[in-house]
Amino acid sequence: MKKILVSLVAFSCFILSATAQDKPADKQDKMNRKDHHEKGMMMKELNLTSDQKEKIKISREDFRTKITALNQDESITVKDYRDKKYILRKEERMQFLNILTPDQKTKLEQFKKDERAKRELMAAKRIDKLKTELNLTDEQVATIKANRQAQQAKFQAIIQNDSLSRTDKKEQLMSIKDANKDSLKTILTADQYTKWQELRKERMEKMQGRMGCGVSQ
Repeated sequence: MKKILVSLVAFSCFILSATAQDKPADKQDKMNRKDHHEKGMMMKELNLTSDQKEKIKISREDFRTKITALNQDESITVKDYRDKKYILRKEERMQFLNILTPDQKTKLEQFKKDERAKRELMAAKRIDKLKTELNLTDEQVATIKANRQAQQAKFQAIIQNDSLSRTDKKEQLMSIKDANKDSLKTILTADQYTKWQELRKERMEKMQGRMGCGVSQ
């Protein structure tokens, strides 16, 4: 069964591997609805012409045809499958951008900035909550926020670097994430770090439960 590499961005922006067939229907539906909603908002902001909409439609249909053929190719390895799908998505994105006018491209970038700002606001709220949960000092909070901002800048630089392959991007992003975890150990006390790990585990379990990822006994 081939696994599909999903781009994140956000903050992530981490490139994650997931098997579409392995996802419970409710989880996949939630992801599809969220993705569809965000794309719909973006398209509305761009105010596309009928001609542009038709060109985008043709481009998407061509992409779906190629993806279907790729999904049915059982002769390639999982890595090759992911690499080819990454290239197809990249090509579709370039075709989309080529259809837009300069003004629409500016609006698109602003939309992305606004979405990043929303994620930053959510991250700030999580850090404030963490301050209470771990009894962090103001100095610790300031250091964590500074580290996160630096991390985000590195993430964006890697994601926007089209010269990197899918594998290179994933490795570099994971390397930054691991380095951030290590730095957290130097910021928190031993007790705080242990508590953070416990809270993180609890939240992951709750998230998996909401998305239907729990393992049935």
